[in-house]
Amino acid sequence: MSEQSQIWIQQGVLYEIYLRSFSDATKDGVGDFRGLASRMDYIARLGVKGIILNCPFQSFSGNMRHPLVDWMRLDPVFGTLSDFLMVLEKAHAAGIRVILSLPVNATSDRHAWFVESKNRSSRYLRKSFFWSDRLKLAQAPDKDTPEVANWAQDDDTGQYYWYQDHKDEPAINYADPEILEEIRRVFEHWFNLDVDGFRLAGSGRLHRMRKGEIEPVDDPFRIFQPVLDPLKKSFPDRVFLFEVGSPSRSELRKDPRQYYHLSGFFPSVISAIRSENKEPLEQLMGEGGREIHARKDCPIHWTLDLRERSEETFEKFAESDGDGSAFPIESETPSERPVLSRVARLMENGRRRIQLVMSLFLTSPGIPVIYYGDEIGMGDHPHLPGRNPVRTPMQWSADRNGGFSTADPEELYNPVIDDPLYSYTMVNVESQERFADSHLWNVRQMVAIRNRQPALYSHGQFGVLESGHPSIYAFFRRSGNDVCLLIHNLSKVSVCGYLDLSDFAGLVPHELFGNTVFPRIPLHPYLVTMTPYSFIWFRLLPPAKPGGSRKTEGRS
Repeated sequence: MSEQSQIWIQQGVLYEIYLRSFSDATKDGVGDFRGLASRMDYIARLGVKGIILNCPFQSFSGNMRHPLVDWMRLDPVFGTLSDFLMVLEKAHAAGIRVILSLPVNATSDRHAWFVESKNRSSRYLRKSFFWSDRLKLAQAPDKDTPEVANWAQDDDTGQYYWYQDHKDEPAINYADPEILEEIRRVFEHWFNLDVDGFRLAGSGRLHRMRKGEIEPVDDPFRIFQPVLDPLKKSFPDRVFLFEVGSPSRSELRKDPRQYYHLSGFFPSVISAIRSENKEPLEQLMGEGGREIHARKDCPIHWTLDLRERSEETFEKFAESDGDGSAFPIESETPSERPVLSRVARLMENGRRRIQLVMSLFLTSPGIPVIYYGDEIGMGDHPHLPGRNPVRTPMQWSADRNGGFSTADPEELYNPVIDDPLYSYTMVNVESQERFADSHLWNVRQMVAIRNRQPALYSHGQFGVLESGHPSIYAFFRRSGNDVCLLIHNLSKVSVCGYLDLSDFAGLVPHELFGNTVFPRIPLHPYLVTMTPYSFIWFRLLPPAKPGGSRKTEGRS
């Protein structure tokens, strides 16, 4: 296999953890490294290849948004560096890689880089942020663009600096080579500690000063090359997940260490199931350069999430869908609430639909990133502000605080879910461990089967198959001689259709969950019948030779 197909991240599933809400071992109401370490066996049983730790760096305490004050240090609320190294050791011993999520578009106004840039007499980092001696006013009342409006005055110097969203988070100027060198040192520092990669949060919102004007960076991959190129030789297997919705326009899109987020995947899945029509998914898979995978066996350079990484994407879908929006915003919820919701609530807690979403997620081309709690069908807390609706404590058991912490409930970083449909007394790991047909066990089985099928890795060919029915979404995945056929019924009723499988005529479908052998594929259309919200995973194999036997996939 080529070098590109051997990168570890292309062969499995990732698991994203919001540390503050995962597991609290120090009993202060906030999740921590020791709590994470104590749950490493649980994560390993999920079968994932890596975990993403959501922003563990030192931040300004007391602020719900946690603006970062030091990219070189961990937040003491999570524990010590020794505690973090213990997490790395336990993860690597279990065959799990560790990726850190780091917002790279801004820092806190208390960050050492920004403090240094205030000094007019110092040339070091002076151009790393956007400074002005005077306030830049809008040219007209109706022309209140961010480049004009988002200027704040610094109390120490009287100068003005530019920010994107919040005054305490000044934006970084990516035209300055000094800041790029500082960022390279940050990555090198964590790589020397054996961290396996970074997710560059906010990398789709980078800006630079050019010809006296602030402009967006149109290709974040290219702007980061002075940072990443020196690291590739010393750390060849480290990866970078860019939080952008499209690949680089240059040859950098082929770099096996760099990935982008497939913007619109989750909204397309939800819209397809809500409308019982495959069109949103077929459009998504046919956009950009993805259609090339129907013809060529090549690496897949995007990640998939069961929650959208961008509120803007949700707003786009909400506007285009009108009253029938797949992402309705309740009128009684706080105005700060984003349109972020977990799968369980969007699927109205329908188990078949939740599992259908998980099947589409784990079989679609790309690198799936499971958000903590989605493996048990956790809900969200829609009345919490900001992003906190999807950051409630992990529901480990029916015990106090869902087994997340023994602290008093009022001391928890976020309250537990009190909705009876999604509360920790109804939805938790402990109860689902007891039943082999629980959502948790089904997810484990799907991940285990995926891990054994090279055709489902993030490398190879894929293509949508015509079914003759708007609710039957079928596609193939192929890597070398390994071929998988994935069929999904997006409808709430039973349906039938005819698949054009002439390219696979003569092969025999082997169902991967029950090891059932289906009739050989003929040249004429192949009849499929499906129950509501069902899915079938096949591996397509040559017919067994007379008198021979073939080992096929069985239950996990």
